[in-house]
Amino acid sequence: MVAHVVRFPDFTAYPENASFAAVPLEHQTASAAFNQYRREISELLVVQGLVSANDEAEADFLVTLDYGLRFRDETELVEEYGVIVSSQWATFTETHYNNYAGLYEPYETTEYIPSVTDVKGYHTETNTWYDRYLVLRMFDRVRSTPETLYPAYEGTVTSSGSTPSFVGVSTCLFRMLFRNFMRQGTEDTSILSETCMR
Repeated sequence: MVAHVVRFPDFTAYPENASFAAVPLEHQTASAAFNQYRREISELLVVQGLVSANDEAEADFLVTLDYGLRFRDETELVEEYGVIVSSQWATFTETHYNNYAGLYEPYETTEYIPSVTDVKGYHTETNTWYDRYLVLRMFDRVRSTPETLYPAYEGTVTSSGSTPSFVGVSTCLFRMLFRNFMRQGTEDTSILSETCMR
């Protein structure tokens, strides 16, 4: 499984031992899926050296997750191959001089000619591709104002494939984001899907 990862860390210092709370977006407040993803992301943040806060109001960072699935159809023109000329046995007659009889006689040879294939026509094929995306944001409470949260980190993972599900590939996307969590910039990365597909 291949993904494109973009990361924008903007920490004043490495946030080791800083506390965080993963909070739902407005449309995720009643989502069991979000609760599952929140647990998984929290475990990965703890591996990075952060500490899960017991109280959201006490957390140094607020963490949000946005994720989903978009689909698109791709149509391509496909060549249809077929037999243009059928295979056949061909008989050829040549004239040879017979020294013993003193005359010209016909001489036959048989040859197998294989069939010839080429493009006979075209047809269209339509395939559906699914674009899965994950956006993780961390907001620094210290640098925030009452009106505006300060974005200290943003990581985005996008991946396209034939799996029509976000949950099926979510663990893969999480792992690819956290593989180089603090590295700034873009990265194309891959993972063996059998190690993380649900």
